[in-house]
Formats: sequence, structure tokens, C-alpha cells
Amino acid sequence: MRTRALGRTGLQVSEVGFGCWAIGGTSYGPTRDEESLEALETAFGRGVNFFDTADTYGHGHSEELLAKFLKGKPRGKVILATKVGWDFYHGGSKKNFDPDYIRFACGESLKRLGIETIDLYQLHNPSLALIQRGETVGVLEGLRKEGKIRFIGISVHQEEEALRAAADGRVDTLQLVFNLLDPQMESRVFPAAKEKNTGIIAREPLACGVLTGKYSAGHEFSKDDHRRRWMKDKLERDLEKVEKLKAVLAAKRISPVQAALEYVLGFDAVSTVIPGAKTKAQVLENIQASANPVLRVEEARHLRDLYPREEIFRQL
Repeated sequence: MRTRALGRTGLQVSEVGFGCWAIGGTSYGPTRDEESLEALETAFGRGVNFFDTADTYGHGHSEELLAKFLKGKPRGKVILATKVGWDFYHGGSKKNFDPDYIRFACGESLKRLGIETIDLYQLHNPSLALIQRGETVGVLEGLRKEGKIRFIGISVHQEEEALRAAADGRVDTLQLVFNLLDPQMESRVFPAAKEKNTGIIAREPLACGVLTGKYSAGHEFSKDDHRRRWMKDKLERDLEKVEKLKAVLAAKRISPVQAALEYVLGFDAVSTVIPGAKTKAQVLENIQASANPVLRVEEARHLRDLYPREEIFRQL
């Protein structure tokens, strides 16, 4: 497993990290804790050192599993990132970036994780207005001075949110959606982040599973799967694109998963990519993009050039 610099933090993170949303057990269908722990151990044993979660994933369960996984491991060998901003403590689940809440939630995450300091603490999809005001980042600065966190990040959805966050010199990392089906952040955000030496964490690199190639037209997600809420027309169009991708890759004997991850890693602005995994088998497939890359840089560029224009794939 190769590593990259996480922006200006001084941390070296594995190119392929571990996205811990799914193992929370409430958004991607059923999970088994034993399988989740085996997946975490497999990743660590193959060189993965960056694990990204959020307090709201499984209402704390993802963090609790990470605490079990951490037992007996040298603290410096694992880089832990978590997030704050979704309040599930007071009935339901709603956005909450009040200073007192953030301090409270940070303390709860530290207890669940069983650690004294969070390596990377990220605001979980705040609004553009909140990012512009900058006050919430100031709260995280206070937590850093207290030794409760080491570095500050912001997870975003929109391009303007990412640009404003990158302009804040206190923000060490950006977490954003970037994949073959959604490459919008490349043109403006990547150069802005590189200029500030801000680390980029690419989430949803497999488009929440669509780019794995295992779903076909008409697929119905289970009731406990957040993807059930997706617009069916868009899903069908995306699945058509994936079928074209599979046809192009067949001659290369490379899976859609590996190709999708290699595509993201083809951008030097990206510090790490964090596909989710619920099983050992998924981890072993994910890490191949760094451990045994197949596509040459110029071949990956074909995908980069063709997908945004939604042209028909040509043979690599």
C-alpha cells in the first residue's frame, strides 16, 4: 500500500483508506459486527492506516466498532478521522453546529473511540453560510488547543462550499464527493486545494456502490438502505454508464471497482480515497487500486476525459 501526504498536516495516509459509514449498520443494509471487525483488521493488515467515520454513523456504533478494532494496536499506526454536526442525542437527527453541542459531541466521540485525541475532526456537511462565517472552525481551533483534536477538516457537498472551506487557512482537509459519475470538483476545487496545500479526502469513490457493477436495472434497495431514496431515473442512467464501463474494462481484466478507484487516485490533488467496506472480500478488492494498479496513467485519462462529456466509452 502506497501512502500520500495529507495536505500540510505532516501525516502520511494510505492511498486507499476505509470509509466506516456502512459498518454503522443503519444505512447500507444489514451488517454483522464480526464481519465488520474482520474487514477492519484485514485493511490494517494490508497497510490501510486511515479510517474515516462520523458520530452519526449508526448513532455511535461505527465509532464503537473502531474502538474494539483499536485495542492492542499502537496508537501512532492508525489515523482516525470522525465528524460532528448531526445531533442524534436529543430525539431524531438534525443539523447542529452550536459551539456547546460540538464540544459535547467531541467528548462523546472520544469516549466511544476510547482515545484521548482525534487525529482529524471534521464538520459534517455544514451550510455555505456557516462556512463563510468561520465561527464554527474557531470552536474546533479551541478543541485543538485543548489537545482533543489534532487537525481540522470540513466535509462538503457543493463546489462553492469546498472553495470557501479551502480559502480558510485554519482548515487542513476537505472531504468531498468525487468519482467517475460525479467529477465536478476537479476543475476549480482541486487547484484551490493544491494552492493551499489542503488535503483532499475523496468520498463515495464508488458512487455508493453503483460503480461496483453488481447492480442492474430495476434493482430495489432494502428499506434500511439510504439508497432507496434515490431518484430512479438518475440511477438507471448511471447504471447504463456502468455497463459501458464494464465492456471497456473486460479486455483489461480489471474490475469496475479497481478502475473507479484508480481513476480517483489518478489525481495528485487527492490524498486518500475512502471506499466503504462491510466484508474482508470488499477490502481486498478495494486495496488493489494502490497495491496492484493496472491502468496506465494515460489509460486512466481516457476515462477522465470521456465520462464528464458522457461520451460512449472507447476501447482503452
